[in-house]
Amino acid sequence: MNERPTAVLIHGLSETRKVWRRQVSFLEPTFRVISYDVRGFGDSPTGAADGTVRQLADDLAQLLSAFETGPVWLVGFSMGGVISQRFALDFPGQTKGVVLIASSCAVGPHGQKFFEHRIQQIEKGGLQSIVETNNSDARGCFYTEDENLIEEYKELRVAAVRDPAGYLNACHAMLDIGENPLTPELNAIRCPAFIIAGEYDPYCPPKASKMIADAIPNAKLSIIENVGHCMQFEASDQLNKHITSFITSH
Repeated sequence: MNERPTAVLIHGLSETRKVWRRQVSFLEPTFRVISYDVRGFGDSPTGAADGTVRQLADDLAQLLSAFETGPVWLVGFSMGGVISQRFALDFPGQTKGVVLIASSCAVGPHGQKFFEHRIQQIEKGGLQSIVETNNSDARGCFYTEDENLIEEYKELRVAAVRDPAGYLNACHAMLDIGENPLTPELNAIRCPAFIIAGEYDPYCPPKASKMIADAIPNAKLSIIENVGHCMQFEASDQLNKHITSFITSH
């Protein structure tokens, strides 16, 4: 019987489980670590996708049922944090706690335009049409000017998207929380919650994390200084220690 806590790592838009490699190697001695490709990215087919976060949370529930994990800790980045919130709401008995990294619980007008623009690009020109946008998005995820980190992330994003329908599905799912924000529901999350923001994150700024932390009872909020959106790369040591200390303290 594996008595180590199970930590499930959930990636963001246009990514795969490989985005977590710096975390997996650090966390594995302490936790049972599960990382997977969200529907439509990497090795996971798009299938009969319905463009909702609820379906993406249901996918995770089926995966964990197959692994017979029992209750788990969810560690979600950006879109993965949105999936984590939905999962904690829909499957409270399966959720020991959540660590939400650079995430949000709602999508405002600016964010809606962001996703609508990418949907239009894909619908008109297929995957090739967003290569340049994807590269720009990747660079925008970093506060650092370390080109090696940025190039590593660019390559990961390009490799993540094999099916345009998968990218479209994720964009529609994020637009879904523009129309139906999670914010009014978050008071129902009663498990331990740790919200982590990057000081200079342009996509999910600290105010977005504060909105989540204010809505979830007794949530903890931490802001990592001098980093952008991709803390797994820019501040991996700090992030790894935050994740480990929070989970092991409960």
